[in-house]
This record gives sequence, C-alpha cells and structure tokens, in this order.
Amino acid sequence: MHSKADRSLDSVVSEILTPKRRISEPRANVPWTERGSLATALGEIAYWSAGTGTPVLLVHGWEGTHADLEAFVAPLVASGHRAIAPDLRAHGESEGTTASLYDLAENVREIGAHIGALEGTIAHSAGSPAVAMAISRGMVARRVALIAPPLNYERFVRDVAQGLGIDGDALARTFLARGVDVSQLDLPRTAAALDVPALIVHSADDRITAFVGGQAVARAWRGSAFRGVDGLGHRRILRDPETVAAVLAFILDSAPLP
Repeated sequence: MHSKADRSLDSVVSEILTPKRRISEPRANVPWTERGSLATALGEIAYWSAGTGTPVLLVHGWEGTHADLEAFVAPLVASGHRAIAPDLRAHGESEGTTASLYDLAENVREIGAHIGALEGTIAHSAGSPAVAMAISRGMVARRVALIAPPLNYERFVRDVAQGLGIDGDALARTFLARGVDVSQLDLPRTAAALDVPALIVHSADDRITAFVGGQAVARAWRGSAFRGVDGLGHRRILRDPETVAAVLAFILDSAPLP
C-alpha cells in the first residue's frame, strides 16, 4: 500500500512522463509521399517518408512531432535521399500516453532496424539522447547531427523536485520503481562510448536546453564537432536556412567536420 506521499511522487512521475500531444497538419510544400506505421513492442508508431535512395532518419524532441524537422525534407529529396520521420511513442499520431527516454530510444532503434543502415540521423532536443542510446543498442547510422541536445535527465528531475518542494532522491527512486534510472540518462556518458562522426548544433540563447550542455556532449563524443549559433532559441533553429544547410552538408558528407 502506498502512502499519501508515495502517491504524490507517483503522480509527479506520471505527469513528467506524459507529453502534451500535438497533431501536425499536412503542409503543401513538404513532399511526403507515404504515411506508414510500424508495430513495435511499445505500440504502433506512425512515420512519414519522402523520396528514394539512402535513408536519413529525422527524430523530433519531447512534445514534438515528425513535422518539426520538415525543413530538412525537401533538400534531402532533392539530393536523392529518402527522409523518414516518425512520431515517437505518445507523440503526434502514435500510440501511448506516457513515454520515457528509454521508450523513445527503443522506438528509434526499432524504426532504424526496420529501415536498415542509415545515411544519417538528425535529431532535435530529447530526440538526441534517444538517437545516441539507439546507436549504443546497435542502430547503424553513418553520421549523426544533434540539434539543441539536453545534457542530463537527472538534473532535470532534481530541478523539478526542487521547484515542487519535494525530495529529489525520493523522486529519483520513484522513477527507478517505474523502470527509469535517471542517474544513467546522461548524454555525454552515452556519447563517450560512440565513435560515429557527429555534429552538435546549439544556440546560445536556448532557454530549454543549455548551450554548455551541447558543448559538453561534443567534448565527450569522439569524432564530433560543435557549431554554436545565437538568436535561434530552441525551436527556431530547426527552420534556420544556414543551420539546415550546415547540417545537411555534414550528414551528406559534402562538407567536412567544422
């Protein structure tokens, strides 16, 4: 039997693991040609595809959808590649109401396995640790670009606890009881074991994920480079023409690591 305090902690964990769902409207200028679905151990996930040729996987962040990275789609198609973008568990049109970073990583791994070897992967925000974890679990990607990656999930959980006036250790234990070890969700730690060439892009005015976090990820990830920008925040960076061009040049190997 849970105490009142335990139930309160459970409710906090449930709230943290429940993303606000957005459904993206189709845009006429994005050349999606297929809306598919993939049955996974965590439920069915929807994905969108455009173009042919070697595949590039586009991975959205927390409370995002496949449409967040649509600025990359037309250039990928024009370059002779296939763009694939899923709605991860509990996001967009995919099944589920709650999701942990482990769940998102497993979604990415499973769709990667479904597609086959990837020319590259472009991920935003919380999609970044999901991609890194998926690669550590065997997903094959020739190059990786991470845009506005978060640093450390445990720090986020403890910040939430402090803001609510509850015990951080107790909240971390409640996550662990739900199968989420927040102490292990550290992107630089995951990155340190990877050797896939990577580009990390971050805006200095990002108020969601810290600029220094992106720098720390780049330092930990062997064979990576960091591209710092300013004035693009957490989401505008995804539509910035210079950022899109730089990321695609790296992923498609038409430009060396900066």
